[in-house]
Amino acid sequence: MLTTDKFPGWDRVDGSSVSETEIEEAFQAVMDHALRLEAASLSLRRRRKARWLAALVGVAAALFLFAVPYSAYRYVQTQQPEPVLAALQEYTTAQGEVREVLLPDGSKVVLNAESVLICPDRFGAERSVYLSGEAIFDVTASETEPFLVRTSDMTVRVHGTRFNVKAYFDDPQVTATLNRGSIAVWPNQSPERRVELQPEQFFAFDRATGSVIRGKVNSAEAMSWEGGNLCFRSESIYEIIRVIQRRYGVHVYLTTSRYDREKITARFVHGETVDELLDAICSVIPGMKYERTDEGIRIR
Repeated sequence: MLTTDKFPGWDRVDGSSVSETEIEEAFQAVMDHALRLEAASLSLRRRRKARWLAALVGVAAALFLFAVPYSAYRYVQTQQPEPVLAALQEYTTAQGEVREVLLPDGSKVVLNAESVLICPDRFGAERSVYLSGEAIFDVTASETEPFLVRTSDMTVRVHGTRFNVKAYFDDPQVTATLNRGSIAVWPNQSPERRVELQPEQFFAFDRATGSVIRGKVNSAEAMSWEGGNLCFRSESIYEIIRVIQRRYGVHVYLTTSRYDREKITARFVHGETVDELLDAICSVIPGMKYERTDEGIRIR
């Protein structure tokens, strides 16, 4: 847990000392910095995995130094004259781990492997959390207290619904998938590109091009990882390798570019081992083989 002891002055958060514009600008600066640090962390992770997690948690904690005080500021201005105190809760998952978290308002979050969730120990007028990784949110409905999921690249706003957010720092896209209810999603740098999603729709933000996509999706497949299953629909070999590494905690090295254009569709719903999964993939891609080494798995 991150407490106020680690942040001198936290107990003196008071909106009267700064303007809303200044806080918004500071918050945006931290979001921009988070994106740069997450990109740098990709290289660091390849060398020392444990240090990546510490750095990423630091980014999230820094973000909430602005996000939670901002919520406190809004609450102070509209609800009560006394400052709002908040301690931070930190939830993480390792490779191959899935974890369920109950938030202060009763909302449920299921964290996928290698994810970080930061939230205050109690919510004010705005329920705001920070995510790096992937999670399914089942949000307690409230017409007066919106719920926001913030990532380095996009923000999701809801009142009560169930949806999936995938925002791993080494993925080319950040996505939100809606199962029920409705959500609004927008890129942090372009809030005017806000998109309203209906059930069985997804939102994707491409980090390289800045493009936004909305389309139809099978939300049950997108969230099947919660039950230990893996579903791939027209996925590249690179995306599958990332999933394998997170799910099974093994390093996978691709030693050829022959499969760059391959798109793979497959479902694994019987608790397959990593070898069974790779055997199945090799059976549908001509010429693909893999071998185990002391360093991990090599695909050739």
